[in-house]
Amino acid sequence: MKFNTLRHLVFPWFVLFCAIIGMIIADGAYLHLSPTYQDSYWIALGLSVFLCMSANFATLTKAGIWLAHSLPSNLRHRPWFWLLRAGIAVVFAYSFFLMGKLSFIPLIWQGAVIPVVFTVCVFILVWNLMGPLLAYCSHVSFSRFSAFILSWPIFVIIPITALFVGNTVINAYRESRPDFSYQGRAIENPPSKTENATSEPANEDAKIPATDTTALEMQTAAQSGESCNDLSKLVQNSMSPQSKTDVAYWAIQSLKCCDIKSVVAMPKLVDLMLKHPNTQVRAAAIRGMLKYSTSDIKRIGYLLIKRVSETEPLEVIEAASIVLVRLGEDEAAWVNRRLTSLLEVPRTSALASKLLVSKLKREDLVSTFVSENLDKTGSEKARAISMICALPEKSRKIAEPYLDSIVASIDTGSETDNAVKALECMGSPGLESLRKELAHPQKLQKSVAARALAEGTWSEEATVLKAAENCVHDSTGEVRQWCSQALGKVGASAVPGILELLKSDDTELKEAGTQALHLFKDPEARNELLKVRAKNSGWMANQRNLEIARAIDRALENMAQE
Repeated sequence: MKFNTLRHLVFPWFVLFCAIIGMIIADGAYLHLSPTYQDSYWIALGLSVFLCMSANFATLTKAGIWLAHSLPSNLRHRPWFWLLRAGIAVVFAYSFFLMGKLSFIPLIWQGAVIPVVFTVCVFILVWNLMGPLLAYCSHVSFSRFSAFILSWPIFVIIPITALFVGNTVINAYRESRPDFSYQGRAIENPPSKTENATSEPANEDAKIPATDTTALEMQTAAQSGESCNDLSKLVQNSMSPQSKTDVAYWAIQSLKCCDIKSVVAMPKLVDLMLKHPNTQVRAAAIRGMLKYSTSDIKRIGYLLIKRVSETEPLEVIEAASIVLVRLGEDEAAWVNRRLTSLLEVPRTSALASKLLVSKLKREDLVSTFVSENLDKTGSEKARAISMICALPEKSRKIAEPYLDSIVASIDTGSETDNAVKALECMGSPGLESLRKELAHPQKLQKSVAARALAEGTWSEEATVLKAAENCVHDSTGEVRQWCSQALGKVGASAVPGILELLKSDDTELKEAGTQALHLFKDPEARNELLKVRAKNSGWMANQRNLEIARAIDRALENMAQE
């Protein structure tokens, strides 16, 4: 029996081909080895290729000068026929690959048809290229060495194809299973704003993170809830205008657990209030005075009154007002006068109105200002709009006759836009006026109105859904983007509309649906999304189904992270 050189050359590469595909499938479907082993994969692949090359060298050595002896005799006369078969194999494989890109082709094509076709075609290709190569090398000097060197580019096709086939199979497997990438992680309902308000007391000044060692020590003591008198000396030394921001801040907070007398602490707090460069530290110093008696604070009351001024930062004004109101009627009257004057200052008007209503119960002053200035223009109107949310809900009705004017005052449409905030606070009437403007723009650019709809916090879900479903079909990309964001924020009731967008043949509408799902955060719709994803997954799902499943999968992952 003659030695078949070509068969012995191809066999080790066939073994390597099968091993690569098997390892990729086993790892992707079952093993899930850590990405840290990726370098090891490539080392193992390189070693395997080296062993196949070594086997080829041994085969060519054994074949000697008779390396083409076992090949068909007609190969010497018709090598083009072998090359033609190789070309046909390439065209056949590529045709099946392109067919897999069609939207109606099911996933089984990627998971089974393409791997089988590519496996057959790659070995037909290698076999029909190596035949003429061996025949050629048998007629040249150094035939074995020439065959060994020239075969490398041909045989390298085999591991490359194996990597492609293996990854194609495992990717198809992943997409066929709706619970593969998203492992059913539990999504807990986030606490509502009401729950947050009751479970965690509001902190009136933002906490400054401790980075300095001294600040960290005082932070731990302040948050422990236990006595920290052993740190009294450190706290006193740290309450200095020259101290770092975090050190000074946590020294003030540590007063709660230290028994430092007012005769020592109050001068230091006053010094921090007047001289420290950081606004939060100054506000914290004012609030820190509440630990001490009313008589102690009244001694420096005139200094606190001066802090309620248009030249002071908002945090300092708020802290000083809160402390003064607690001192007594005389001080509250002073604060009342100061805050009333601050209603005329654009920078302080919103804060002043909030403090007048919440701390001094003078909603009458704010209501009067709002009603007298909403029909004006310029800064007076802007200040009146910024005060609407400070009023109690029943008192906000005085602004309803001016809704169109408030809508026209929307600047950017962002969540920080005072006009958008005012519409939010006015509830259904405010949202309805915005919806009408979005449907028939007269006072705003449609993109600005759409952004206001998307970034606002609205209680009327049905109205938002109706407005978003209409404007998401707009011809302007920016409008579609904002309306799809609004659709995603609506939640469970928006799922049918989002699915219609995803099923659309219009690329822009499909993109809008994907954007809406990307911003989807309603955990109540989780089960419905899981059902839709399962329906659009599996081996018989086509590309259109898989696009829907992928978009839903990303939405579920985002919800889990939330």
